[in-house]
Amino acid sequence: MLTDKTTTQQIINAIPNPLIVTDGSKVELCNKNFLEFFDFHSIDAFSEKHNCICELFQDKENHFSLSSIDNNTVWTEYIFNSKEQQKVSILCKNNNSHIFHLKVEQINGNYLIVFTNITADEQNPKLKDMAYHDHLTKIFNRQMFDMLYLKELENKKRHGDHLSLIMLDIDYFKALNDTYGHDIGDKVLVALSELITKHLRTYDIFARWGGEEFLILMPRTDKATAYQKAEELRQILDEHSNEVPHFTASFRVTEIKEYDKEQSAFIRVDKALYQAKVKRNDVVQL
Repeated sequence: MLTDKTTTQQIINAIPNPLIVTDGSKVELCNKNFLEFFDFHSIDAFSEKHNCICELFQDKENHFSLSSIDNNTVWTEYIFNSKEQQKVSILCKNNNSHIFHLKVEQINGNYLIVFTNITADEQNPKLKDMAYHDHLTKIFNRQMFDMLYLKELENKKRHGDHLSLIMLDIDYFKALNDTYGHDIGDKVLVALSELITKHLRTYDIFARWGGEEFLILMPRTDKATAYQKAEELRQILDEHSNEVPHFTASFRVTEIKEYDKEQSAFIRVDKALYQAKVKRNDVVQL
């Protein structure tokens, strides 16, 4: 039978990203991908050369390094408590710099750190933009929304803030496409995206979920406030007129609860689709 230590090592070795467990100074545990990436045959070999992984963080603009904090602050605690996702530049083997996003979690007084290599994205911003934005409307795509949603879920659990979700889709969009053609349908999608973007806060998260369906995630917002925003947006769309035909949208609103799992809130707003579609051009809250 495997020992607990052996089992833990096998589990973390299965994780494709470099991973360590540290007290903020010494690396207590790491996976094989960490050792391979930083070119060490064992954790002891790494510890002999470096007191802490943070020694390898380079001072670069918009990147976290030890110069970003004062001497009395533990860097792992700082990143763990930060609402912003931190990225670091690390000098790796062959004197090549790689850029990582750091995901930090607390485990029994230590910190588990997962390194996600984003070097290619950072070196080619255009490709990064294409990967995370919808090509037609230029707002976030589903992939980016999923990433930001998980981050906001963590913030909610950590800080207890309100978090609300709005789902909307264009009424009778198929009929609009059949009547005016897909080029006009595309223009309607772009017009909706531009109108809604203008009336959201900078930290609201707006994405095209697929087809004519869109999502808005509103941090630090309770359901009543999100409902008011949805009603405001519904009215703006209904009253707006430009080069595209008149269109309306139906909205569903819910607040993310402490007991919600990753997909349960989406299931909840999706179930409200029928209620919103009975009347069309309506807002339903759950």
